[in-house]
Amino acid sequence: MINIYEINELNNIQTFNFQGSKIYVMDDFYRYPEEVLSRFLSIESKIWKEKEIPSYNKVHFLDKRHDFHDDNFINVGEQLSKICGEPVAQPGRIVTNIMKFIDRDFNDYKNNYWWPHCDLGHTALIYLNNFEYPGTNIYEPLEQDNWNTVEHYEPWRPKEKYKVILTLNAKFNRMVLFDAKKLFHGMNVSDDTFFHRVRMNQAIFFKPAV
Repeated sequence: MINIYEINELNNIQTFNFQGSKIYVMDDFYRYPEEVLSRFLSIESKIWKEKEIPSYNKVHFLDKRHDFHDDNFINVGEQLSKICGEPVAQPGRIVTNIMKFIDRDFNDYKNNYWWPHCDLGHTALIYLNNFEYPGTNIYEPLEQDNWNTVEHYEPWRPKEKYKVILTLNAKFNRMVLFDAKKLFHGMNVSDDTFFHRVRMNQAIFFKPAV
């Protein structure tokens, strides 16, 4: 039986320097990407942070996740850990990001960016939509953004407070790995694509080495 999470050789990874850190990009990441996607689609995803209050999740947008453990996935994190130099935050944990927008007035992407944020350490994203699109923005904060509410209450942040300094383009089975603790980032929403289609990727989180 094959391990559907087997990845191709990492010597095909591309590396470039940005803002004092390295960003890694690799196409054809999974050896069996269709099987990986089929596996995810066979498992019910759940509303992300459903118990947080106040929240517009399920009202103006649907933000869902898969979040489960699979021993067969452990090796993927271990291999990427050797590249970024940080341990996996949750070895063997499979997490997806699944997003679809509903209300156009609330989801004002023309004047706002979606949730610029930082993570604990490096983050790897594997894009799983079968078309190309601007996937992830990297931002430079221009001024203080006093934002103290939960994630799904005021996720759209005014464009005048951030500057897009890089966009990582997405395509099916492309992996990007970057220092998400250092670089403000968030999904690129610049048109109506994900009002009609579901946006989906997989995330692997790393943490600073002790």
